Amino acid sequence: MKKQVYHEGYNYVVEYGNNSLIMYKEDTDEWMGDIEYVKVFTVEGHTPRPMILYRKLVVAANKLIAQANSDWFMFNVTDQKRADLYERFTQSIKGYSCQRADKYFYLYRD
Repeated sequence: MKKQVYHEGYNYVVEYGNNSLIMYKEDTDEWMGDIEYVKVFTVEGHTPRPMILYRKLVVAANKLIAQANSDWFMFNVTDQKRADLYERFTQSIKGYSCQRADKYFYLYRD
């Protein structure tokens, strides 16, 4: 299952599978006439209006979590800046408590 969010010309995706949440930006890589579709997991410093994007992703993730109706979820992030931001996100999920181990997050149903 996945939810797509459109923001400032890019598609961002929140995807659920095997009790894992994955968030990424869809992008294209063009070289010598070939177009390759790629998933970008790293935080870029030039994201326009990042708080609006954050709110859109929170809404999409909450809908996905409610739809999946699992007893637990996990996700990890690639850097400390993103880890701090997603810790804030985990506090907004109703009905779940969170345990954080460095850059890994585990959500358990209350």
